[in-house]
Amino acid sequence: MTINELAAMLVMDRTTLGRNVLPLQRDGLIAIAPGKKDRRSRELRLTPAGRKRLHGARESWSRAQASFAQIFGPGRTASLRASLHAVAAADLSV
Repeated sequence: MTINELAAMLVMDRTTLGRNVLPLQRDGLIAIAPGKKDRRSRELRLTPAGRKRLHGARESWSRAQASFAQIFGPGRTASLRASLHAVAAADLSV
């Protein structure tokens, strides 16, 4: 995936994302390479170490979400998630 594609998916500025991926690259979790279709673009790829870290993070995230829903309640949790999705999908540019 290119940096531009990931930035759009995360609703994030491309240059901000570019700065945020540098520590991931430094730690060997992602590789940044010229694009396959357009050599001027940069594509991000998970390394084997990055895949392993992502797997562990997903497990931790799932436990945290389950714990939150248990404490906050399933209805309120669903309502909060719907509101957050709406905010992320909204065009907030002025």
